[in-house]
Amino acid sequence: MYRIYDCLAHQHDTVLVIVALLIGLGGIHTAFNLYARACVGRLHQKIAWLFLTGVVTGGAIWATHFIAMLSYDPIIPVGYEPVLTSASLIISIAATTTGFAIASVAGPHLLLSRLVGGLVVGLGISAMHFTGMSAVRMPGVISWHMDIVIAAILMGALFGMISLWLAQSAQTARQKLLGKINLTIAVATMHFSAMGAMVITPDPTIPVPAQLISQEYLAIGVAVVAMGLIAIGFVTALVDRQLRDHVSNRMRILGNSAIEALVLTQNGRVIDANDSFLQLAGVPRSDIMGKDFLTAFLADTSHAFRSGEINYSETFLAGADSDEIPVEVVRREIPADEISETTIIYGLRDLRERYAAERHIRFLAEHDSLTKLLNRTTFNDRLLDALKQSDDTSTPVTVMCIDFDHFKELNDSHGHIAGDHALRELGNRLSKLFSQDVIIARVGGDEFIALLQHPVGTDPETITVKSRELAQDILDCVALPIFINPDHRAILSASIGIAHYPSDGNDAESILFHADLAMYRVKQSGGNDLVFYSPEMDEEYRFKRQLSSSLRNAMENGGLELYYQPQCQTDDHTIHSFEALLRWNDPEMGSVPPSRFIPIAEETGLIVLLGEWVLRTACQEAASWEKPLGIGVNLSAVQLQKHDLPELVADILAETGLDPKRLELEVTETALIHNPARSMKILNDIKNLGVRIAMDDFGTGYSSLATLQNFPVDRIKIDQSFVQKLIGNAQAIAIVRAVINLSRDLNLDVIAEGVETEEQASFLTDHDCRSVQGYKYGHPKPIEEYQHVVRPANSTKTQANRANGVETV
Repeated sequence: MYRIYDCLAHQHDTVLVIVALLIGLGGIHTAFNLYARACVGRLHQKIAWLFLTGVVTGGAIWATHFIAMLSYDPIIPVGYEPVLTSASLIISIAATTTGFAIASVAGPHLLLSRLVGGLVVGLGISAMHFTGMSAVRMPGVISWHMDIVIAAILMGALFGMISLWLAQSAQTARQKLLGKINLTIAVATMHFSAMGAMVITPDPTIPVPAQLISQEYLAIGVAVVAMGLIAIGFVTALVDRQLRDHVSNRMRILGNSAIEALVLTQNGRVIDANDSFLQLAGVPRSDIMGKDFLTAFLADTSHAFRSGEINYSETFLAGADSDEIPVEVVRREIPADEISETTIIYGLRDLRERYAAERHIRFLAEHDSLTKLLNRTTFNDRLLDALKQSDDTSTPVTVMCIDFDHFKELNDSHGHIAGDHALRELGNRLSKLFSQDVIIARVGGDEFIALLQHPVGTDPETITVKSRELAQDILDCVALPIFINPDHRAILSASIGIAHYPSDGNDAESILFHADLAMYRVKQSGGNDLVFYSPEMDEEYRFKRQLSSSLRNAMENGGLELYYQPQCQTDDHTIHSFEALLRWNDPEMGSVPPSRFIPIAEETGLIVLLGEWVLRTACQEAASWEKPLGIGVNLSAVQLQKHDLPELVADILAETGLDPKRLELEVTETALIHNPARSMKILNDIKNLGVRIAMDDFGTGYSSLATLQNFPVDRIKIDQSFVQKLIGNAQAIAIVRAVINLSRDLNLDVIAEGVETEEQASFLTDHDCRSVQGYKYGHPKPIEEYQHVVRPANSTKTQANRANGVETV
């Protein structure tokens, strides 16, 4: 190291050393600009640019060497042999051209090609140096310290490799700067280390040829060659860069005006990108320049897209922080021209919003909008898949039909907004029961379905236990209070029917139907429970369906008739009115009691037509009587919820000509509480027609006093269950006495139903119950059996009836 320092400090002109380094740095600066252009050119353009790179680089290195030689003072005269001097220039140009050409080769072994190219450049510097040194002629002998020579060659080779490795394709300012610095170090370390290894021994006996290049002429020649080569390379690179920048700026302006992200590549490597792409990928421009675009950002694209067989693809863009952004990519090719080689433009569009919209649309298509649970269509698809899997694995599948008890009352009492709030809350609770084996769907109104899949090999007992546990979890979820508003909360319950596939049904339709049958069995039993399907439920359903069909036929073919039961005064047994009672005598089933077919009519909706027929027929019959007796007609809960009921009553009264005061409509407390507000309005409208309202089965409901206070009731009917227990039952006596007293205090009429014995009649008479109805006074019969009452034309019949203790008016 001391020899190198001593040589540089004491045997070199500092000014010329600096000049040599500046010339070398200027040439290398120009060379890397040319090399960057060569890395993105077409083949014939690439060859030209590489040759120009080699000429400028080689010339600059050669000029640096010989100017540095001129700064060296060997004390004795020095000349330079022309042929070897020229040969050193050729070697320098050839070595750098070859090295840069190897480093620019694109392919799978980029690192190796750049290291080999740098090695060739580094060794070329050494070859040029020692060829140039062999051209030196002086009266002396030159010898070398070989250890320093080897170190100089190795340093030149090492920094040459580092230079082209760090420079890569020289597409960014940083890459170029690293390449320039390291190549300059390679030239300087190699030259001055080798000069430090040289030892000159003066020998006047050695002749010096006359045809030598003097140092003065060499300096002029080197300066002219160096400046010329550097100027040519600089001007060429500058003109090319201006042309390329002009094209690039126009394309960038066009790209930045586009909404989509645009990326320009040549030979697969990024040469530019618009601002939209930089924002989309979340990277600065310097980080993408020169990168293999498809490998770095679109690694998942197909071979067909990469090769240009197809020009459209939907894939994922690798953004910052390893984010994968869904994009659609369009590939377009711009053919090569004299300024630029083939350019591939990739247009990218962010698909996140579209994918989010598609996911939302898919969610809406598969889920119930109110509860966010699965909807019927999606559930049916999942059920079919589960049944197929069950067939493949021989493992049962459990289906549950769920219906909330008294949900209609919640809607009627608090409005549909409260009902929707309750459904949302219940949907949120039920969604927490979802698992890999459990799904729950809302299929309409307050009806839900659950699907439970069991692990392969589960035994039947465990299946039953797991099904019961899930059903109980559902019941527990529903039982929690739901806060409708700060002042009100609702407590609901559920009815759950459970069926297993394939034991309870061999397809989706049958298994759902049987689970639904089991659920209705719970409903009929009061709700808030779970029931497993059993075959006898099918028999009951078939019977109900047959009964419903027969009832419809009876309505259409006149198979129904009205019976009439008298309502009498307690003191003299005078008949003052009749109650119309529906009877059905079927040709196959015989006499069907109302308690059997009325509930089915309510379930199927036939009750509306049936009730209208009863009302019209009873009014027609009563209007035809000679005596203006009253007529009582029962209204069902379903009829009482029909907005047009007052209009229907008015139309029938007008049609039949019946005095409204003779008509009494009987309603139960249970029918009123379905929707109290609506029921009150409907009854008030009916009462305004002049029709009387009777509270039927009074005392069997759960809000009797509130009902009397809120509804326009004219008469109370004491339920027969209390009357039949009057004798010997202190509680029944107290209840009947209280109802009679309450009616008197409220100025309401009262009538007792189900009076069958003299003891019952005496009690009612003694306690001022003025009207009675029951078998003691007359059974329900066709009106023909009471012609002597409603049309007393035959006095003989009238007298016979008086003899039997029945007084007529």
